[in-house]
This record gives sequence, C-alpha cells and structure tokens, in this order.
Amino acid sequence: MSNINKKLFKRLHLNHAYGQLIALIFVPITILACVGAALVMTETSNAAKAQQRQMAIAILTRYQPTAESALNLLIHYPWQFDQARFSMQNMLNEKHLNRSAIVDSKGMNRLNIGPEGQETWPKIDSKARFIGPIKFNSSNVYAAKISDETNTPYWLMVELDNQPLEIAHYRVLIVLVATGLLTLLLLLLCLNFYSRRWIAPMYEIRMQLQRLNADTLDQHMIINSTGELRLLQRDIANVVKRLHFSFLELREHTEQTEDDLRRTLDTLEVQNITYRQARDQAIHANQSKSVFLANISHELRTPLNSIDGFIHLLLRQGNLSNEQNLYLQTIRKSSAHLLALINDVLDFSKIDAGKLELETAPFDLEEAVFDVMDMLSPLAAQKHINMTFYYADNVPKHVIGDALRFKQILTNLISNAIKFTPDGEIIVRVRIEHDDIEQCLLHFSVQDSGIGLSGTDRKKLFESFSQGDASVTRQFGGTGLGLAISKQLVSLMHGQIGFEDNQERAPTEKGSTFWFTAMFTVNDEEETPLPQFSNTQVVSYLAHPATANVLRHYLENYAVQHIEAQSILDLFSRLNQLRHAENTWLIVDHSGDTEAMLKEIRSRYTGHLAVYGYQMLLDPGMLTEYRARPLHQPLSRSALIQLLGNEAVFDENEHEDFNGQGLHILAVDDHLPNLIVLEALLSELNVTTTKALSGQEAIEIIQSRYEQGLKAFDLVFMDIQMPVMSGVDTTRAIRSLESTFENHKRLPIIALTAHALSDEKKKLLQVGMDDYVTKPIQMEQIIQILTHWTTENFKKVPILERTAVIDALDPNILDWQQSLHLAANKEDLATDLLKMLNDSFDQELHEIEQLIELEDYPQLEHVLHRLYGATRYVGAPALQDATGGFEQFVSTLRKERRKADDAFVQEVLNRLDELKNVIAQVQHASLQILNKPEP
Repeated sequence: MSNINKKLFKRLHLNHAYGQLIALIFVPITILACVGAALVMTETSNAAKAQQRQMAIAILTRYQPTAESALNLLIHYPWQFDQARFSMQNMLNEKHLNRSAIVDSKGMNRLNIGPEGQETWPKIDSKARFIGPIKFNSSNVYAAKISDETNTPYWLMVELDNQPLEIAHYRVLIVLVATGLLTLLLLLLCLNFYSRRWIAPMYEIRMQLQRLNADTLDQHMIINSTGELRLLQRDIANVVKRLHFSFLELREHTEQTEDDLRRTLDTLEVQNITYRQARDQAIHANQSKSVFLANISHELRTPLNSIDGFIHLLLRQGNLSNEQNLYLQTIRKSSAHLLALINDVLDFSKIDAGKLELETAPFDLEEAVFDVMDMLSPLAAQKHINMTFYYADNVPKHVIGDALRFKQILTNLISNAIKFTPDGEIIVRVRIEHDDIEQCLLHFSVQDSGIGLSGTDRKKLFESFSQGDASVTRQFGGTGLGLAISKQLVSLMHGQIGFEDNQERAPTEKGSTFWFTAMFTVNDEEETPLPQFSNTQVVSYLAHPATANVLRHYLENYAVQHIEAQSILDLFSRLNQLRHAENTWLIVDHSGDTEAMLKEIRSRYTGHLAVYGYQMLLDPGMLTEYRARPLHQPLSRSALIQLLGNEAVFDENEHEDFNGQGLHILAVDDHLPNLIVLEALLSELNVTTTKALSGQEAIEIIQSRYEQGLKAFDLVFMDIQMPVMSGVDTTRAIRSLESTFENHKRLPIIALTAHALSDEKKKLLQVGMDDYVTKPIQMEQIIQILTHWTTENFKKVPILERTAVIDALDPNILDWQQSLHLAANKEDLATDLLKMLNDSFDQELHEIEQLIELEDYPQLEHVLHRLYGATRYVGAPALQDATGGFEQFVSTLRKERRKADDAFVQEVLNRLDELKNVIAQVQHASLQILNKPEP
C-alpha cells in the first residue's frame, strides 16, 4: 500500500472497526441507492413524457377534422373568422391544454385559440407530419399536419402544460427520500447492535490488556461479553493467570540464581590467587620454551651452514659434470630451504622473546629477489609452473637494509605460492609505493593462479602454527610459521602485509596475490647505466604471456630490435629471412617436443639460438647437439645481457656413464629433491634405485614386481610424512601385502624422518619398520644400514647391448635417449621404469574400460592422471600426448560442471581406441628393448 493510501486510511479512521464498517456497508449501499434513485427518476420522467405525448396525439387526432373545416371556412369565407374560431373553441376544454392554433407552412398564425397576446409559436419542420414535444415557455408544443381542399399544408398546433410532469417528478423524489431515510435508520440500528455485540467487548478486552503489568497479573479480569468473544476473553484470563504463576516461578528462580552467583563469585575470588600463580608459571614455561627453541634451532643451524658452505666450495670447482652440478644445485637449494625452516623456528622464538633486531647493510635488491626465485625454481619446475619476475624501471637496484630478512619474507610468500598452485603461473612484481629523499617504500607482490583461500583460512592466515590440515597425511606441508613471522618482519621494516583474492579483481582469474611493503634506505652508490645493443636483433617466441611482456620490456630498454612471433608457424616463416643475419638471436620457449622444434629450427636457421626454460628441464646434451644456449627461467636481466653480449659460458664436462651394480633399493618420498639426493648417494655405491613419489605408488611397484616374478627389492627407504598415505600407513600396507606372497622374504623397511624425539624410533618399530634414520641422512648411515640389512644380497646386475635395436625405434613411440635422461643416465633404472610401465598397461586398460562402462568419469580422470604421470618417467612422447589429452578432455566434465551427453561418451570411446593403439605400439617397441619375444 502506498503512503498516500495509508494517510487517507488514517485520516478517515478506516483502520478502526467503525470506519471499516462504514466503508464496507454504508458506502456500497449509498452508491446503490443513488444509482437506483437516478434510474427511477429517469424512468418516471420518460413515462410522464410518453403519457403527455399520447394525450397530445389524441387531441390532435380528435380535432383534426374540425381544424380542416375551420381552415376551409377561413380560406373561402374570411368574414366568418369568428365562426371558425368558435368551432375550435371547444379544444380549450381539454385537460392541461393551454392554447392551440392553425399555422401555415411559412409559420404564419392563421387561427389562434387561447389567451390574447400569446400568438407566438416555435418554428417547425415543414416536411414532418407530426412534431413534438418542443420545449416552449415552460410547456411542451405538439403539431399535426392538416390540409385544405387544395391540399395546401397547414399545421394544427397545441400547447400542453408541464405542471403534471413536475408534480409526478416531485412525488417520486419524496418517495425515494423517505425510503432512503428509512433504510438509514435500519442501518443505524444494525450498527448499534453490531457495536454492542462485537466492537465494544473488543475495546474492553483491549483496555484490560493495556492495564496489565507485572504487579496486576493476579487481578481478576471482568468478563462482560457473550458468544465467541466471551470464550476469547475467558482464554485470555487463563493465559494471564498462567503468566502470573510463571512470573512467580521465574522470580523465585532468579533469586536462587543470584544466591548461587554470589557463592560462585566468592569461590572464584578464592581461586583467583591460584590462577594468578598458574599464569606466572605459564609465562615462565613459555620463556623457557623460547630459550629452548632458540638453542635447538641454533644447534641445527650451525651444521646446516657448514653443509651449505661446502656445497658452495664444490660448485666453484670447474671439473664437475652436468650431473654432479645438478646434484649439488639441488642439494644447495634443498639445504637452503631446510635452513629457512630452522630459521623460522629461531626467528619465532626471538620474536616471542622480543629480541629480534634487523641488520642494515647495502645489497643488490634485484639480485636478492632473483636469488630467492632461482632457489625455489626446482620446485616450480617439478610442477611445471611458469615463474616471472618484473622489476620496475624506477625501483633502485641497490638499497640498504636487512637482505637476509627480506629474502626470508619473499621465500615464504613464493614457496607458499608454489605449494598451493597445482599448475599455472607465479608473477613477482616490485614497484615503488612512496619515494622520499633518502628512503623509499617498496611494494612487493606475489601473484599465483592456485587454489586460493577459503573464508575460514583467511581468518587465521597470519596466525602462528596455523594450518588447515595438521595430520601426517596432509597434502601441503609446512610449519605454519611462515606468514606469522613474515608479518612480524614486515612490521619491523615499517611496512604492511596483506592478501588479495584474484577473483575479486577479475572474475575470470583464479588464485591469490600476497603483497607486502618495506622501507629501505636508498644507496647513494651510482647506478650502472643500462647497456645498449642497438645493432642486435632478437626474434622470440615465448608461450607464457607474462614472460613475453618482461622480455619485451627489457629489450626496449636495451634498444634491441625485437620481433615477436605469434605462433610456432609464424616463427618458422621468419626463419628463412634470418639464415645469414649477424648479431641476431633467436629465443624460443622450452615447451612440448623441444628436440623436434630445435631440429626444425636448425633446418631453417643457422645463427644464434637460445632456449628459455628451467635449468632442471633443459638437457645440456640436446642443447650442445643443436648449438643452443640455455636461458634459465625465471628471466633475469643479467642473464639476458650475458646472452645478448654473446659472452662465453663455461662448458661443463660430459657426465660419465656408469652401470648400477649391487642392490636394488626402493626409495619412497613425496619430495623429488630428496629422492634425487638419496639416489645420488646410493649411486656412489653402485646401488640401483627405484623411486616412488607416494605410498600408494610404492605398494603398486612392489605388487607389480611380485606378480611379474621379478626379484624383490633388497631394502626400502620410507619417508614418514607424505600426503594421502603416510609412511606408517604404507608400511602397514606392505606388511599386509607380504602376508599374501608365497616364499617371500621379509622386506627391510628403514624409516627416514626429521623427527628427533626419543620415543619416535620405538613407535616406528612397533608398526613394522626395521630401522630408523633421521634426516639429513649421511653416507656413513647409508653404508651402515646396507651392511647390516643386505650384506648377503650383493651381486652384479647384467647389462644388455641394444644399440642396433634402439636406432631402429621410432623416437615418437619410444625415445630411449629421453628415457635415459629421465633416469639420470642409469640404464638399469630406465629399463626397470620401462618394464613397470609396460607391465601396467593391461591392468590400466582394464580399469579404464570398467570406469567408462560405469560412467565414473571422476575416477577415470584419476586413473588417466596416474597413467600420464607414469609416462613422464619414460620417453614415450606419443603415449604421453595421448594420455595427457585424454585426461584433459575428461577433466572438462568436472571443470564445466555438466553431465556426460552422447557426444561426450562417443569422444571418450574414440580416445580410448586411440590410447589402445598407442599402447600397442609402445608395447611392441618396449619388448624389443627388454629383449623379450612378443606374445
């Protein structure tokens, strides 16, 4: 209802019972009465007029012959006018007739019968035979056509009085008024009865309820109504009584509660002294904990620093092979990551004790950011995440501040971004927030395309020891201290730290952006001018848009002539023009089949060539074969300047091939660098190593080897904390699986854990493990374990020569060189991986067909992902493309949140046939490598 209607209802009192009664009864009756009266008056008037008309017709008809005779007498004997008038004089005796006359066609009065002086008559239509009524002098005039002996037209006109009509009208009006008054009287009597019967008791009940309060609930309520209102009033009285009794009970309960509260307060006052003492003890215990954390963290940090120093000394040597350099780089970065965790504990204890202080020293800010990203690049390379670093032009390169703490903050943010980003990109940006004379406030942001954060996680984002999943099977590791310590460090740097959801900025984006600001003192050291390469031309094709933008920006600053190819085909079309060009560099992305792309490029272009990608993913042998230089991801200006200047790069020696001998060990760890380190240590002892990145994968490998009748593993190194299935659960599953094997010797399982608690070994031995080794593991510990558990199992592993067979294979079906590269150039390991992949085909295809038949597409996506992961350890490009494409197609059903239609099912069946065809080709090629006859 509008405001106008509400005001009208309020003004007319229509919101009360009386007003509504009047509106609903009187108004409709009044309207009906008015309409009825108007109809009655109209019909009565029409009837009177019709009666008068009939009277006029009767008079005119009756005196028409007389009028014609009088007319003829006047025409032939004009001197007998009085006789003609006398013959018409009887018309005046007619009731309600005032006068009459005979009028010619021109309106001339030939004979007037009536009072003198009233000889004027209204004009008439000469063509009509009867005319009337015509309103004239408060009377009605009627006329009838007459004629003489010569048929000349004349009119006999009469004037009838309207007084009878008016009298009849007033009579009807008086009757209607009397009827209306009588009806109003009856309605008032009904209203009086209705008000006394219903409205008055309702108002009385309302007044009684308004007089009620807490003190008058026990007063008797007078019941003076009848019928249903009497019952209602009686029910209200009963409710009031019950309310009174409830109020009395509540008052008693309140008084009792007040007494209990007084006694409780007295007890709390007595216990307050005890609690104060307990609080003092807790504060003392917290201080002791902080001291303990500081001491133990320091004790752990000292040997790790020594390890890191020796690694740097080894890296400075020039006689390391590519494989050795890769191992040392992995060890150095993993050691730095571990040292960062130890520093987190130490810093947390210092912050908790209020003893953390920042150092100030000049350092290269751009190099510091790049060092952090380079240290974490193996983790990003493992997940195929693109990392890009954008350093604004106006940001100073050299600043004064605490470089170690700055790197610690940035390390926490970037490592978290890598941890929570399954695929996509990570972009690090640096810009000036505020510039002063000697100081500048810099803004650092880390944008990822990961899983983002839920509302619950955001609330505890910067809390200490805060994690969404604290079990040993959690998917993402960490101590939960990184962001809490970063927040404290940023506060010490006079900055702020925050979080932004990318979807709030753009609905199509995903992931999150962590940012922080820090105040640095600007170093007065003169900045090095940017080098200029105006005579240099660069043709590039980078699939990652952010990296392409950074490269474009850097090259513009260096005055380089830059041409960007929009696609691989566009790049190939430009190569013919660059065949003999000097001072020209071609920069391509490491994606897809890099070797095929380099082969095609070298067939068209012979100049300078650089391949952009992660260091761990670039094969030095392949780069040497196609005369290409590496440009490591993330892109740095120093590396780009070195490339454009064509500065010499240290040519590392080729790695030495060696044959794995001795034991066959299964290493289980969800962290790939740990597996690489353990494999390298075991390779020094000529031990063959099979890696498993999860507990489930380890169980499948053990079961597969047993079903194929292969020799069992001699020993298992088992990590404890892994996602999905922990080391403890995996050990129990292996022991349960061994109980189903016949004539199977117990498999020694050695725990690898970072927990250094006294009761940890006892717990692990109780669940079925045989021994316990703490991380970081040393060579002496490995030798001791192997000597104690596997001395009797040492023997040589034969190696087969397959050069001729390998050369005849199609590299798109089975690339044995790539398989060796993925197996760290260990031929036995590559053979085992190929055999395990080949033996898993039948089971995988059977499971895929069952899932398609059951239309269980989420599980089908999981199985395809598992098969796709297995192909990444073997050089089978066609199989990898088929499984990866199949997985991506099935995942669209989940990503788009739709049901499988007929077209989708048909495409799944087509891809299954394609997958079977590729698997058959890989099986045929692998059987030739394994020297087994085809079935």
